[in-house]
Amino acid sequence: MIAGVVLAGGKGVRMKSSLPKLFHNLLGKPIIRYVLDNLSELKLNKTILVIPPNQEGDFRKVVEDLETKKDQKIEIVYVFQEEPLGTGDALRRAMPELEGFDTVLVVNGDAPLITDEIFKGLLDSYRDDVSAVVLSTILDDPMHYGRVIKNKDGNVIKIVEAKDASEEEREIKEVNTGAYCFSVEDLKAAIEKIDNNNAQEEYYITQLVEILNRMGKKVISCQTDLGSLALGINSRLDLALATRKLLQEKLERLMDEGVTIVSPENTYIEIDVSVGKDTVIEPFSVLKGSTVVGERCIIGPSTYLLNAYIGNECEIFYSVIKNSKIESNVRVGPFAHIRDGTHIKSHSAIGDFVEVKKSTIGSYTKALHLSYLGDAEIGEKVNIGAGTITCNYDGKTKHKTTIEDEAFIGSNTCLRAPIKIGRGAITGAGSVVLKDVEPGTTVVGVPARPIERKPKEEGGKSE
Repeated sequence: MIAGVVLAGGKGVRMKSSLPKLFHNLLGKPIIRYVLDNLSELKLNKTILVIPPNQEGDFRKVVEDLETKKDQKIEIVYVFQEEPLGTGDALRRAMPELEGFDTVLVVNGDAPLITDEIFKGLLDSYRDDVSAVVLSTILDDPMHYGRVIKNKDGNVIKIVEAKDASEEEREIKEVNTGAYCFSVEDLKAAIEKIDNNNAQEEYYITQLVEILNRMGKKVISCQTDLGSLALGINSRLDLALATRKLLQEKLERLMDEGVTIVSPENTYIEIDVSVGKDTVIEPFSVLKGSTVVGERCIIGPSTYLLNAYIGNECEIFYSVIKNSKIESNVRVGPFAHIRDGTHIKSHSAIGDFVEVKKSTIGSYTKALHLSYLGDAEIGEKVNIGAGTITCNYDGKTKHKTTIEDEAFIGSNTCLRAPIKIGRGAITGAGSVVLKDVEPGTTVVGVPARPIERKPKEEGGKSE
């Protein structure tokens, strides 16, 4: 049986942030989520999270989100490290949870780019005559990372921190990534022998390599070609480099699936975003969260989508859409703002400087200029004139505006909610409507009052 231990108790001081390092956003998800996601692909029998006690709630939210996405229960055990006394101390605290297990995979919570395939390779390198496997990588400039020191047989005999390395050892380019596979039986014996006789007075996992060698056990390495990206995120620069790699991979996948991205270097698309084939993403567009874009759309330029659903054959340009649904064959923009809870139905058009919030816009309805539509239920084939405002807030409560099918709302109309405009009703330009308008009625003025419509003349229009 195989268990996983995630070391997630570090302070992340180099991030210089009040937010714990592992919860920083990496292309739409917290750093720790990638690690847990990759481990979940391994189908481990148990995953143990070693965390600070005051962060349990945050970690549980991440796990719940992962379980929701995968539609399965993931067995996570939480172990608390009250004081950050080093990686060795963190692993030692997890040992009681390893009873009955043969093998344990130990990883850092800040290494999101070590994929499940790399972890599988690390586990596959483990064999009966080996006590531990160290995941390593090669760096042209190893800098301050721990060097992997081997004997003439190629076995790992120790890991030396750069500051403690000799001149000869500093020339070694193979470095430790912080991921390991251990025999649980040998680990139990070795971990009791680690000490904190160092400048930081902390217990380090790397010391286990020397201890296992003194016990006559064999330690080997398994190399990944990730380079410095395998070494975890310790600073804002590391976060930016990881984002750049994941973003490049995301854009390449979308293009392979039939999406045109006009300027990849000027496009940001988060990891969980879905885009249909033959859609074109114009430059300076940002697609975030759980956004779904259908086929044959044009998105952008300069468009921001957050948790948005966009149907097929839509055109969204120079606009912002958040937490809303746009059906197929809809045109939005330029400079429209579609806010939370909005549903725009097919063949509608929302034009320049129109803001829509928590409203439903019916099919074939148009609001093309300079309007605010909040808390509104608008039917089909409605014309919203320029400057229309649903006055939905009385200072204490939001109220609903209902506009039925085929109504015509004249320019600069103010609709004081709660209010209902009946089917086929008309409001004259500049009207301030304080009362419900009956179907087929025309109202004008301040406050608006009904007037009689003149019969439609042949070849002309009714008044």
